[in-house]
Amino acid sequence: MLLLALDGRAATAGDDGDQPSATPYRPTVSNPADLPVPGWLEFEAGASSDHQADASHVDTLPWLLKYAFDENSGILVGGNAFERVRGAGQRDSGFGDTFIEYKRRLPVQEGIAFGVEAGVELPTAPAAIGIGKPAWIVNGIFSSDFGAAHVDLNLGGTYFSDHVAQASAWQSTWAVALSHPITAALGAALEMSGNAQRGAGHSHQGLAALNYNASRRIVFDVGVAYGLDRAAHDRSLFCGGTFLLGRIR
Repeated sequence: MLLLALDGRAATAGDDGDQPSATPYRPTVSNPADLPVPGWLEFEAGASSDHQADASHVDTLPWLLKYAFDENSGILVGGNAFERVRGAGQRDSGFGDTFIEYKRRLPVQEGIAFGVEAGVELPTAPAAIGIGKPAWIVNGIFSSDFGAAHVDLNLGGTYFSDHVAQASAWQSTWAVALSHPITAALGAALEMSGNAQRGAGHSHQGLAALNYNASRRIVFDVGVAYGLDRAAHDRSLFCGGTFLLGRIR
């Protein structure tokens, strides 16, 4: 499975190379090992509309705050500012669940690093659309540069405190990514990812996107994801952006 995503750290023509750059994690499932600029607050926001195989619709407004204490450690806080489920006998909406993760980057050499993310997802959403009880998250990352290209491999899992009786409490997740800029400001993205949970099935999806670097501190994205099996949603449309807000220390 392969992800091709624009490296959002590329600068647009005419930018001052001494200025800090945004480090986008969206719109792909996988994250890079890199953290944002230490001491700067970075924010991501977007909108997504999922059209699922049972004709139901799930609309979300994902958000993420990122802060790095130094180049190798930081914290991530995010979730869905709004989530709405329609169809298949259900019509519910509200603020989504929220996750908090600590991230550690483990550099190997220039252009190669491992990473670990670990934390908890909190049940801040209404019971009808949320996880119900806290879930524990862990994710391992390998990132490497190959010339202008960049690869991110993610392998992790989530332990659900609340799950159906016949299903395992653990859900495994994976994603593989290859990124490459098209120009100094524009890039294309392709991704394949999946998850599996014993007793609850598995799903796989492919993703295609475009990223545009409006400046070193602002990166916009738009794209589509498509489910590759019956358990996955049929298609998803999304857009959003990454914003390096400013220094807080």
